[in-house]
Amino acid sequence: MKERQFFFAPDFTSASSIVDDLKEFGITEEDIHVIANDEAVLEPLPEPDITHRSDIVDAAKRGAATGGAMGLLGSIVAVTVPGFGLTLGGGAILAGTALGTALGTWFSTLVGVSVPNQDVEDYRHRIERGEFMIIVDCEPEQQPQLAAMLESRHADTLLIRGNLDAA
Repeated sequence: MKERQFFFAPDFTSASSIVDDLKEFGITEEDIHVIANDEAVLEPLPEPDITHRSDIVDAAKRGAATGGAMGLLGSIVAVTVPGFGLTLGGGAILAGTALGTALGTWFSTLVGVSVPNQDVEDYRHRIERGEFMIIVDCEPEQQPQLAAMLESRHADTLLIRGNLDAA
């Protein structure tokens, strides 16, 4: 599973140079995302997709867990309480859990689209200041060589690196 690394560059020229070096290193454009403030022009740099701009992935995970738990609990109550008159057994429990998981995921995803990605928001002050956040998804075994390459070629522009959970 790929892990996410992030770096900051002070300007467009530095960000463009880092992206070129990442591509030369073998990172595909689908695994590179650049986030900047609203005033910056990102073209031709790879722009972030919805999973990088919003909380959609984490919201879907939370919704699936919560919806599945609520569906399981509701199904157990419906099957075991005699007043409801349901005698469907295990099939009803499985169906209720699946329905709860699906609905929880759906509803949470609808909300998550409108919520900014918290990992990016933690550094919003840097982005608003004009820096470019470069997000790279790569295999864990590539990380030491990738970091060494970027540090050797961009020591003056590489401001921070760390891990964000890859989607």
